[in-house]
Amino acid sequence: MTSNDEAGTSPTNDLSPIEPSEEVQVESTFTEIDVTGDGQADGVREVYTEIHEIDVDGDGIVDIVETVRIEETALDVDGDGVIDVLTTVETAETTMDLTGDGVADSVEITEVRTVAYDIDGDGQPDVTRTEVIAASGIQPIEDGELSDVEASGVRLYGLDTTGDGNIDEVVVEEIDVEIVNDEHL
Repeated sequence: MTSNDEAGTSPTNDLSPIEPSEEVQVESTFTEIDVTGDGQADGVREVYTEIHEIDVDGDGIVDIVETVRIEETALDVDGDGVIDVLTTVETAETTMDLTGDGVADSVEITEVRTVAYDIDGDGQPDVTRTEVIAASGIQPIEDGELSDVEASGVRLYGLDTTGDGNIDEVVVEEIDVEIVNDEHL
């Protein structure tokens, strides 16, 4: 009598890794802006959104949704052909449904807002302001809203005091992030 090992037919206990399935959605828009109302474009606005829906355990239910949205606006306010104001808002949001019931168990959001002003018209930013805000919430309550919300932020100001196109002064301050009702985000 031959054992399974000798015949080369012994079962293995090797676990095969679960490969998450992912669906990606991308949307991009481009819009011209007429600030002065003269029918000529004074600026542009571009919005790019990318959404990743990930089924981690392969059961056909989306477990993680990652959304990245970038909005950029460039304006020539005085009509001289040089961009005077440039704004960028980058938002990253991740929601996780770890229990598979279709309700988010955890949400993390990070937003970075930047505004740059060219005051002297040389094409270089003279004043910048950047805000970074991060928030997260966990433990859904009965109606699907999140509790235990935490938020923090920082604001950076930059100033080109010498006019050489380089930011010379930077001021950093913490942002007080207001949560209207910390039980119901």
